[in-house]
This record gives sequence, structure tokens and C-alpha cells, in this order.
Amino acid sequence: MAKINRFNGTIQGKEYVITTSENQTHMEAVFEMLNQQLNELKAQSPDLSEIDAMALLAINAFSDQLKMQVERDK
Repeated sequence: MAKINRFNGTIQGKEYVITTSENQTHMEAVFEMLNQQLNELKAQSPDLSEIDAMALLAINAFSDQLKMQVERDK
């Protein structure tokens, strides 16, 4: 069974505590990438709300995940 770790990360100034089997370095990279992509979305569409930006980011992530799954299933 994988070891479960608690990770504190910040998204757009708000702190989140999550439990994960991933290591600290991995989660730091995830949160850095997430914040970077949110900043890019907000720069492209300054009137975008935080919730809408997060929803778009989630949609993009699931789209990428689906593409990878299709490729893996081939």
C-alpha cells in the first residue's frame, strides 16, 4: 500500500491541504504548474472569475487525460 502524505499547497493565494500518495517534489511541481496556467488564463481573459478559470483548467486537464488514455489504449 502506498504511503499517504499530507501536502500544503497554495492556489492563487489560497492554501489547500491535501492527502496524496505522491511525494513533496511532485506536488510542488503540480501546484506550480497549476498556478502558472491559471495566471496565463487570467492574463488572456482578465474578466474571468476565479471559479471560471478553475473550471476551464479542470476541463483542459481532463481533455489531456482523455487524449493520453486514448493513445495508451491503442
